[in-house]
Amino acid sequence: MTYNIDNQALMALTLSCLAAATAIAILIIYARRIILVVRNARRQADDTNQVFGLSPASIIVYAYENPDGVAALLPSLLSQDYDGGFEVIVVNDGNDEATDSLLRELEATHKNLYHTFTPHDTRNVSRKKLAITLGIKAARYESIVLVTADSRITSQRWLEKMARHFNDPEKDIVIGYAFPDLDNVANTPSRSEVHDWLIDIVHYLAAALDGHTYRGDGDNLAYRRSLFFKNKGFSQSLNLSYGDDDVFIHQCSTPRNVAVELSRESHVSTSFANPREAMKRKKLQYTFTSSHAGKWQHRLYGFCLALLWVWLLLTAASIAIAPRNIIVISSNIVVALLLWVPLIASWNSASRALGGHRFFFSVPLALLWRPIRNIIYYIKSHRAHSGQYAWQTLGPSNWSKLTDDIAK
Repeated sequence: MTYNIDNQALMALTLSCLAAATAIAILIIYARRIILVVRNARRQADDTNQVFGLSPASIIVYAYENPDGVAALLPSLLSQDYDGGFEVIVVNDGNDEATDSLLRELEATHKNLYHTFTPHDTRNVSRKKLAITLGIKAARYESIVLVTADSRITSQRWLEKMARHFNDPEKDIVIGYAFPDLDNVANTPSRSEVHDWLIDIVHYLAAALDGHTYRGDGDNLAYRRSLFFKNKGFSQSLNLSYGDDDVFIHQCSTPRNVAVELSRESHVSTSFANPREAMKRKKLQYTFTSSHAGKWQHRLYGFCLALLWVWLLLTAASIAIAPRNIIVISSNIVVALLLWVPLIASWNSASRALGGHRFFFSVPLALLWRPIRNIIYYIKSHRAHSGQYAWQTLGPSNWSKLTDDIAK
């Protein structure tokens, strides 16, 4: 080891300084957003007061050939402790017979439970968008809260936490938190896939908190009925099979009309028979629609993660040029610690605040691997090009007529 500063060491230190500047940029742009999620979750966790004077709400449940899921979900919905009164509308996509029988039986004892359906032979349109549109048209109340038959709700105050934001006349959209239930199930995703999913969630939550909303999650999402019709529903993405919780939300959001709800009572878990395949399928869908929703936010996150590779290459080059210079080695170690200690701490805090799986010291690997994973999914999503489109592209007027005809 040497302490001399020769030309090689000077070049190595220059690269180390560039690596330090890159690390500072990452912390200023990227880590700040992660901390937004942590602070918001902690603040809402401390707010345990019950809210009164709430407006009536319509809970819309999207169900596709999942009677067991509907049976598991409805008791938790119908028993909500909600001051404002509410109704539950289940949209039976495809008019599944088992789901229909279950709903008719439950409707006999629950006067605030209703159901509608989409015809089994509906083709060449987005079935989920059609189902949600029918549910919203059937809803009596202004506050619309969306879940699916895969959603699992454990708190009787879930609806209160989600709908309380509509007491603020400026808020039109409420983005909730949903994460797959990975306990005691087969076909669980790898730890790397779980981390990547959590990164996706924190990214869109952080963007919303920073006034740049580009996505929600249809398993736990709310917005005003009037907002839906004011923006002509899903008219701007009728050609896409998906986009009900990202393209539409991005289209309707402003820096001031979105609330993010992260209290533990508002959390929703999602139950899948095959969580790994479900998470892969949803990532493919969101990857494809990302070019239609929040393009600049996706680019910003991509830029930040690319900067991690720039930092890594600068650090590696600096050490390679002067591998025995203690000053060069020490400076790079200090920069690495200044970069990764805050990132590891902020990501573990975010995971803990959301009740997710802890990263511990796998943060560097998860973040460095993410750009590569995203490229792989981008290629896969565009190879499955035909499945991403609803080929019968209806104009807004024809779409409205279709939903009116079905509703009749």
